[in-house]
Amino acid sequence: MGLTQTASRLIKKHGQAATLLRPLPPIDDGFGMVPNPDPPTPFPCTAFVATFTVNEEFIAAGLMDVGDQRVLVSVEGLTITPETTDKIKIGTSDLGIIRVVPHAPGGTLFFYEIQGRDYV
Repeated sequence: MGLTQTASRLIKKHGQAATLLRPLPPIDDGFGMVPNPDPPTPFPCTAFVATFTVNEEFIAAGLMDVGDQRVLVSVEGLTITPETTDKIKIGTSDLGIIRVVPHAPGGTLFFYEIQGRDYV
């Protein structure tokens, strides 16, 4: 079993179903481009929510906010690459995506690490 399959299996075992929400392209309302009011396109995925260590929070002072979540997203079955313009829905929470890190040593993608933030 390769490392991508191992990562996907562990994320599935310890994670949960989630949905990446991709907004539709902006529309021209005659006065300029405005956000599309239609609902975003859902892309199902599997995600594992973890916490950032105190050391990581200290190093990233100013780049992280209280309550930011580390979300590991399996590449298995995922048809898009997560972007910072997307949101991720986990359970009843919609998190904005602050940062996306593809874990792909040697060019082989294992999983995505997302920094998610609740914009309450």
